[in-house]
Order: sequence, then C-alpha cells, then structure tokens
Amino acid sequence: MKRFFLILLLFFLAMASVQAAPASKKKAAEKKPTAAEIEKKKNEKDFQEAEALLYRQKPKKALPELTRLCEKSHLRACSLLGFAYYSGRYGVPQNTEAGIDWYKKCAEKEKNFFCHKELGRIYYRMGDYGNALTYYKKASDGNDADAQYRLGKMYMDGKGVHANYEKALKYMRKAAHSKKAPNKSARCALVEMSYFGIGMRRSIKDTKYWLSLCDNPLVQALMSFYGHGVPKDKEKAKTILLQTDLKETLADWNDLNGQSQPSVGKKTVRDQLIPEDCLKNTDRKPPRISTYAVKIFNPDFYRSFDVHDGYIEKAGIGDQTFEACGITFYTTPEYKRLVIKALKNKNVIKISRYANACLGAEMTGVCDLNLSWREEEKEEEL
Repeated sequence: MKRFFLILLLFFLAMASVQAAPASKKKAAEKKPTAAEIEKKKNEKDFQEAEALLYRQKPKKALPELTRLCEKSHLRACSLLGFAYYSGRYGVPQNTEAGIDWYKKCAEKEKNFFCHKELGRIYYRMGDYGNALTYYKKASDGNDADAQYRLGKMYMDGKGVHANYEKALKYMRKAAHSKKAPNKSARCALVEMSYFGIGMRRSIKDTKYWLSLCDNPLVQALMSFYGHGVPKDKEKAKTILLQTDLKETLADWNDLNGQSQPSVGKKTVRDQLIPEDCLKNTDRKPPRISTYAVKIFNPDFYRSFDVHDGYIEKAGIGDQTFEACGITFYTTPEYKRLVIKALKNKNVIKISRYANACLGAEMTGVCDLNLSWREEEKEEEL
C-alpha cells in the first residue's frame, strides 16, 4: 500500500514539472524585451552621455546626438536643446528663435506640459503676451501649478487680455490648491486678494487661512508688524527682516513706523530680482532701462511694485498710465487702482527712480507724496 502511494506521489510530481516547464518558458519569453524597448533604453543611455558632454562645455560632440534624439521623439533632448539655445548656456551660441523651435518640438508630443510652460515664459519675456497666454493656458490645463499662477497673474495685470480679477482668482486658487506641488507665490497672492477683496468679497477668514500657508519672509514680517493673524510684535518683525537680509524693507523701517523724513536724491543699490523687461530682446547692449518702484504705506498694509517710464513705447492691452511727481508712468490696471486708492486715503507713497535697472539698478532719486512731514510744514506756514 505504501509503495502504491509513493508511486502515485512520484507520478503527480512528474506531471507538475511537465506543466511547469512550458509556463516557465512562457514567462522567460515574456521577459524578453521588445525591439522598441531596447531602442528606448539605448536612447536614454545616449541622452545621458550627450547631456554630460554638454554640461562639460563640449557642444560640438553633444549637439548632433541631442538633435538626433530629439528627432526620435526623445523629449528631454528637445527641452535641453531649447534651454541651451535660448539661454546661450554650455558653450552654445544664444539663439532665441532656435530655442523656441526646439521647445515647440518638445511641446508637440509632451504630456507633462513643461515645455508649454517654458514657451509661455519666453513669450512673456519677449512681450508677446498673446502667445504667452496660449501656452500658459495649455500648461494650466495640464495641471501645472506654476503655469496656473502665471496665467492668473496675467489676468490680474491685464497682460494680453483685459484685466479680469474673477479669472485671476480662479487660476490662483487652482495653483494654490494643487495636489502635486502647490504654488507658493499663488498662496501669498491670495493673502492680498482676500484681504483687499480682489475678484472676491473681502474675507479676513480667508486672509488668515492663506497667511498660515504663505512662507514669504516679507509677508511673515508684516504679519507680526501689523498683528495680522498673529500677535503684534514689531521687534519680531524686524528680527525676521534682519535674518532674511531684506535690506529694502529695513530701509523703509521709518516709513512703516510713520517716521518718514525727506529722502530726495538718495542713492543706493537695489536688492531685488532683475525686472522682467530686462530679459526682453532689445538692440541695446547691455539694455539700459529706467524703472520706478512704487511703495505705499498705511496702517494696514505695505505694498511695493514696479512701473515704467517712456521705455514702454506702446502700451499693451490693459496697460494704463498715472502721473505723479510730474512723471507719466505705464502700469497695470490693478497697480493704478492701488495708487488711486492710496492717494484718496492720503497714505504715504514713495516713488524711487532706478537708473539702468538691468545693470545693478542704482537708485538716483526719491519722490515722496503725502508724507506727514510735508503736511506739518504746510500747517506751520499757515
């Protein structure tokens, strides 16, 4: 009987091995890579080698290979070529048109919309707001939070479109609520939009919510300075400004405290990012642009933004002008609204003129409007 069961067990084991053999062969056949997969793997390896060559400033060896890969629909190669030509990096001669062409080849087939966003950024810098809007919209539809923020900013400023605060709010909220990577600038922009009621009803509740998510050091300092959503603490505000080395706001400390003094003719070097207009294509080498930084002070908020003088020969859709200190400024509808509101409220307004804004931006003069010391002087004269 035992022998019978042993023979039966051996029989079943043999049958199992016979059935397993074809299965294992089938599995092995399934693991064998296809020709397309082999080519894809090879192209990725070739791209990494060409990328390394380009980073080592060897464009003659890298560019032909990157061009071949881009033609084979390797989109990272197209994107890298676009960046190299547009920015003139890695020993590649700067060529804006070539950079745009390579980015467009990338945008034709990509699904993550990075190249769409880059094209939007390039066209915006060129002042071609129509194309910038088109590509930012495509990237926004692909849920790119940065593109959504920039699109919202265009609707806010009236660049390429008529200013539309409701649409600006829509895209700012999309960018700020992005599940993949919430946009920090959009969160901070919503602080201001909810506080002033831009595109929505004014809401202190929303303002406090967005303040809790905005990690901009200037906003954090002003929260403490004015007691917005946190205990009022001017010393803490100053500590934040010192720690983050925000020289411009520290220089305005007296204005924030209502202790302004005449400052016409002051000279200093500006410590902020180069204005977008410095990146435009221009015959000037290097470009020499004069800009004006407008700062508004009142007990509830501090606001700073740039406007331009006659450098902008023709205003785009939505661009408007205002006059102050005998100068006509070109600006956006939103900035003009803030200036008019500040003038009506008799807030402190300081306009600083920066010569050669693209070359270090030296401040050559300051015009102060509605300052308390001027009002006191008038009273004394009477």
